[in-house]
Amino acid sequence: MLDFRAGTGSRRLHLDNAALTATNPATLYRLTLWKQAAISIKGRPDWLFIKLHCHGMDPTQEEATLGSAMQKFVCELVVGAEQRNDVLHFVSAREMVNIILAACDGKEGSPGEYRDYQLRRSRPSAADFHHAGSSEVNVKG
Repeated sequence: MLDFRAGTGSRRLHLDNAALTATNPATLYRLTLWKQAAISIKGRPDWLFIKLHCHGMDPTQEEATLGSAMQKFVCELVVGAEQRNDVLHFVSAREMVNIILAACDGKEGSPGEYRDYQLRRSRPSAADFHHAGSSEVNVKG
């Protein structure tokens, strides 16, 4: 998104590419830009997709991706969601693809219902096991 933010000490145009770095941490201000981009699927404008990236978790950017700046952002994001009329879904890349495919197929309801729409996990994660030592697998949606 183009960012014409005043008060940055520069009249130059800034392009926000949703990268999470030390110089560009996630903020509620940036969230407004990402929402303005209105990335969605034709026919589902109410399902916005905001994909952030962090260059493979570059260790030099740890503060921006895991530190206090990110913790503050996530807290503000979650706590203020209802006031902003946002419904949040934190998803993996696979789950995002599934939600996109569901939107392309005209599915309705909560996007979270479509995390496993077509592409399923190739193997269960540790969180999928009912309890330690169990051979039973409980796949969560």
